[in-house]
Amino acid sequence: MNATDWSRTRVLVAHSKMAAKLLPYLDAGVSVLPAESIADLSEDARAGVDALIGYQFPPGGLAQLPNLRWLHLTGTGTEHLSAAGLSPGVLVTNSARVPVESVAEYAVSALLMLLKDFPTLSERPQNRPWYASSALMLHGSTVLVVGAGRIGRAVIRRLAALGAHCVAVTRTGAVQVAGADRAVGVAGLVEAAASADHIVCCLPDAPGTANLLDKDVLAALPSHAVLVNVGRASTVDDTALHEALRSRALRGAFLDVHRVEPLPPDDPAWTVPNLVVSPHCAFAFPGEPAAVGQAFVDNLSDLRADRLPRDLVTVHRDKEVT
Repeated sequence: MNATDWSRTRVLVAHSKMAAKLLPYLDAGVSVLPAESIADLSEDARAGVDALIGYQFPPGGLAQLPNLRWLHLTGTGTEHLSAAGLSPGVLVTNSARVPVESVAEYAVSALLMLLKDFPTLSERPQNRPWYASSALMLHGSTVLVVGAGRIGRAVIRRLAALGAHCVAVTRTGAVQVAGADRAVGVAGLVEAAASADHIVCCLPDAPGTANLLDKDVLAALPSHAVLVNVGRASTVDDTALHEALRSRALRGAFLDVHRVEPLPPDDPAWTVPNLVVSPHCAFAFPGEPAAVGQAFVDNLSDLRADRLPRDLVTVHRDKEVT
C-alpha cells in the first residue's frame, strides 16, 4: 500500500470502554482489530496496523505501532500524545464535534443547579424552614463564557435563549460571537469579570490558558457569582478557587474536569464548601459511540478522496493547536 492509498485500511480500535460499542459503526470497508490496549496485540499484529482509534495511551504506547499513519481520537485533547510516542508524520483527527451539544447542556444544567440551590435540597426539609430559598435568576444575568469554540458557542446559544446576557471571552475579542451581547479579549478578562454575574469556562489546554481564571479574575467576580468549568482543569487556579469558596467570596462552583482523574480521595476539593465535584462526564450521551464512529468514517472518506480529513488537528510537540 502506498502512502496515499486508503482503500485497504487496517484499523486498531484500542479503547477499554468504547471499543466494543464502536465496532458496529465502522463498516467502511476496513479491517478492524478490537483491543483494550495496544499491548494486547502481538508484535506482528501491531506492525500491520496503519490506523488507530483510541484516546489515552501509556508512555511510549504509540511507538509500538511502527507503521501507523493515522490516529483518530475518540476525545478532543492532544496534549498527551507526545509522551505516548506519536511520530511526526502521523495524521491526527479528533472527535471534537461529537460532545458539543452534550457538554453545553451539562454546563447550563450545572449553572442552573447552583443558581437554584439544588445541592441544598438533599437536606431533610424538616431541618430547614419550608419556604426558605436563596435561589437566583439566570434570566437577566450576565454570564462570561470563556472560550468561544464549538462548545462555548453552544453554551451561549442556550444561555441567550434563557434570557441571559452573554459576554464571550476570546483571544482578542475582535470578532463578534453569535448570540453574545459582546466579545472581549483575554486582556480584558478581569474588567469583564467585575461586571459579570457568573462565569462558564470552556477553554482548551492551549498556550496562554493555564490558570487563566486566577486569583485576580475570581476576586473581580461578585460574591453571588458561580463558576462552572467544562473545559480543561488546567485553566482554573484551583488554590485560588478553593480560597474564594472557603471565604464565601463566591457563591459556588461546579467542576467537571480535574488535574488528576479520578480525583483522589484525599484531594482538598472534596472538603471545599459549595464546590460540586463532577466525575468528568459532561461529554457522555447514549449516541456517543455512533457519533465517534461516524466521525471516523467521514475522515476516512476524505482520505480516500485524496482530501485533508475534515477533523484534522495539528499537534505540536508541547501543545495543541486546532
